[in-house]
Amino acid sequence: MTPRHLLALGTLALAVIAAPVHAQGNSIKGMLGNASDAALDKLSQPGAFSADSAIKIVLPGQAEKLSGLMKLTDKAGLTNDISGSLNHAAEQAASEAKPIFRSAIDKASLNDAVTIAMGGNTGATDYLKKTSGPEIAAKLLPLVKAALDKSGVLKNASTLSSIGWDEKKLTDYVTGKTSDGIFTYVGREETKMRADPMSTGKEMLKGLKF
Repeated sequence: MTPRHLLALGTLALAVIAAPVHAQGNSIKGMLGNASDAALDKLSQPGAFSADSAIKIVLPGQAEKLSGLMKLTDKAGLTNDISGSLNHAAEQAASEAKPIFRSAIDKASLNDAVTIAMGGNTGATDYLKKTSGPEIAAKLLPLVKAALDKSGVLKNASTLSSIGWDEKKLTDYVTGKTSDGIFTYVGREETKMRADPMSTGKEMLKGLKF
């Protein structure tokens, strides 16, 4: 066999290997897009964050030494129910976050598509969080701040100060918790899609079932 024939066979072999990886990458992006949309639809519903103990936003210490103070300030109308306001702010941010997640997914290179596809029930979600988590959180930040402003929580600077918080610390904290909550739900949606890809009506998900 001539060198030209060997080169041609090698090129063909690479094409055969590369095609499934490319297709797998597209499948993963499609799955992440659907999973994030479904997750955000659920989390944007009233009471979604506060109703789920796995993602409910509570200030550290609120349930312990700060609980009495929080109850008193809530009853006095000074915090406008801080816990409820924080979770509502997360819901409002989630309702506007679809473009943020879609953009991050579209930009993801997914060079390790096969590894991601076989990386467990939340392999794709974990990959997105690892590679784009900080960028997503940065873009969520203004949405969370706007929601907190609207709730009135940030106007009570003296009350926040009395429990060891300020505007930046609270906004950063709620943003991080909002991001974590969204990724938790995206992972749940990915798990469901992997377990029963045909129920989504997307043939591209078939290769992700294992």
